[in-house]
Amino acid sequence: MDLIKEIKASAEEVLSVLGEGYKENVYEEALAHELRIRNIPYERQRNFEMIYKGYKVGEGRADLILNPLWFNRKGEEIVLELKVGKKIEKSHKRQAQVYMVSLNINEGWVLSFSNKVEMEKVEKPKRGFDRSVIKPSKSRKELSKILKESAENVFNYFGTEFIYRDKGLEIFPKAIAVELRLNGIDFSTGTFPICYKFHEVDRYNFNFVFSNGEVANVCYYKDEEDIDKSLEEFKFYVDILKLRKGYLICIPSTEGERVIVTTT
Repeated sequence: MDLIKEIKASAEEVLSVLGEGYKENVYEEALAHELRIRNIPYERQRNFEMIYKGYKVGEGRADLILNPLWFNRKGEEIVLELKVGKKIEKSHKRQAQVYMVSLNINEGWVLSFSNKVEMEKVEKPKRGFDRSVIKPSKSRKELSKILKESAENVFNYFGTEFIYRDKGLEIFPKAIAVELRLNGIDFSTGTFPICYKFHEVDRYNFNFVFSNGEVANVCYYKDEEDIDKSLEEFKFYVDILKLRKGYLICIPSTEGERVIVTTT
């Protein structure tokens, strides 16, 4: 049996019965039922942890794992990510890649429901993840240099596949936080109130607040215009809150770009 052909046939059966217009979770539930009817082994919503240098920085959940190991069937496991839409986007493939590399599964597919069923194979990123625990050591480098090196290390480790949402995943600031702790840097996260006549009207969050009064935030960019917009907002709040200095860590969401750290 060609498993992928069977999966597509199952999805087409679901679409022929339900039709268009439902949310992703409806199609997932229906597809799971169709797979049961056809005796196709699968596992739903498998949880996994995202580890950076031995420390947890996030977690995820894969829609479907085909041919799960516990079924004792020949062949490897397959990640199947479900979407609703007429086109399978690059971000959808990135999301599947996150699951593949995190679960150490070599084959992955994205399946999309619209007016017809579309399926595209996903290539697994070549890099692997090292789960060994790194011990901290005190660094004598300047904070700006540590921030730049930390962000570059994290970006080189995870790559752009992990930025499959508009705002990216929270693993980047969390992984940078691991780097800072490994370098002996003390910090906290910070939420600053914006007040009008002693009445709080808004709040602004900083990813990192350092003991010397400096702050840093992480943003994601596709082009220089994104950086300019993020920097304008960041600088505004650093100035209005009368903070000593701010560092904006800009992570590229497209291949071939570099990590940029700007200072207010």
